[in-house]
Amino acid sequence: VGVMGPWTCDPLLARALPEVASRLAVTRLNRDPTLNEGYWWDAVVLAEACRTPQAVTGLLNAERYATGLVGPLNPATCGAAGLLAAAWNKPLVSWACLGDGEGLDTLVTPMPEPAGVLHSVLRFFRWAHVAVLSAPQDLWREVGQGLAQELRARGLPVTVVTTVGTEEEEAREALRRVQKADGVRVVVMCMHSVLLGGEEQRVLLEKAEDMGMTDGTYVFMPYDALTFPLPYHRVPYAILANNTKLRLAYDAVLTVTIDSPDVTFQEALHQAKEAYEIPVYIDPTQV
Repeated sequence: VGVMGPWTCDPLLARALPEVASRLAVTRLNRDPTLNEGYWWDAVVLAEACRTPQAVTGLLNAERYATGLVGPLNPATCGAAGLLAAAWNKPLVSWACLGDGEGLDTLVTPMPEPAGVLHSVLRFFRWAHVAVLSAPQDLWREVGQGLAQELRARGLPVTVVTTVGTEEEEAREALRRVQKADGVRVVVMCMHSVLLGGEEQRVLLEKAEDMGMTDGTYVFMPYDALTFPLPYHRVPYAILANNTKLRLAYDAVLTVTIDSPDVTFQEALHQAKEAYEIPVYIDPTQV
């Protein structure tokens, strides 16, 4: 199984330790006869290029390395990846692909589509007008544009779609566009969560606090937390404890994430560490 992602060019995604994670997964798979059905599984980590065009061309080499693929993470490459996987008759398991995957016969989506979950939440609260702000990297730009298209296809008016980097002026300009747009209630942030070290989100939320946008007028929703179980129960986040402005701004953040009721991600990682399934030097809180 090939595990695809921009591991070499995104420092936060690299902290997911794809080699350790895939090794842990296939080890558990191989020792469970009810799952492996007599096959021996192995995994190889495949680096996805940072830029979209190179990521698409890089897919062509994936056939030789794996009989199945997990990924890609850039939704703009899903169409090409899905067509190639169908031509090769190889399963393609991706939680990042947006849209219905029509014609992509071997595409498997292992979780509810984030855009669909987001739409359900927005509909529940009767929040229709949405702005989408993305980090400037190709991955996040494609996520933001794809999300805007999906929400529009579901009937929601997405009036602002723009990128925002780590400069305060960029954040101010993007937030001014949100203020000028008619009736925007929700700002979806397509970028790494500040709780995990995302600098763009930190700058954006702090600037929103400066501009008086975190008083309940706007709701800020992180997109990335829709795709994994962000630990939330009895978990201290140092970035909130040490930054008063960010902590105030975070009152306006509504996080929707996958629940993990039995054990948090970090607890599960700690258990794997105690069972010597992963290297002992790994600190679960840093993953």
